[in-house]
Amino acid sequence: MRIKERREYSRAEVEWPVNISAAQGLIQGKIKNMSLGGAYIHLQELPDMDENLDLSIEIPEHHYAVFANAETVRFEVNASEETPVYYGLGVRLKDIPEDDFEFFSTTVLR
Repeated sequence: MRIKERREYSRAEVEWPVNISAAQGLIQGKIKNMSLGGAYIHLQELPDMDENLDLSIEIPEHHYAVFANAETVRFEVNASEETPVYYGLGVRLKDIPEDDFEFFSTTVLR
């Protein structure tokens, strides 16, 4: 039995630094894949799952930063003997300025 893909937008594999402003302070991470609707982020610490997150996404190859508001839709803990523990955080973009959305859709995630 095949599971139907529920994503509205296709995802791009990326390696972008991200800063998350959360209640406990600034949390740094790496975006591993991104779409126009959301992102998957690797982090060393988790923000509060119930709060909205302010993201500052750096896109080094374009010398550009995107600011967005997001909500957590899932998280996982990843650990192995070879790598330190990190968290995987799936977020849905809730609020992104129109100029940044246009930049994503025409330049980065096309």
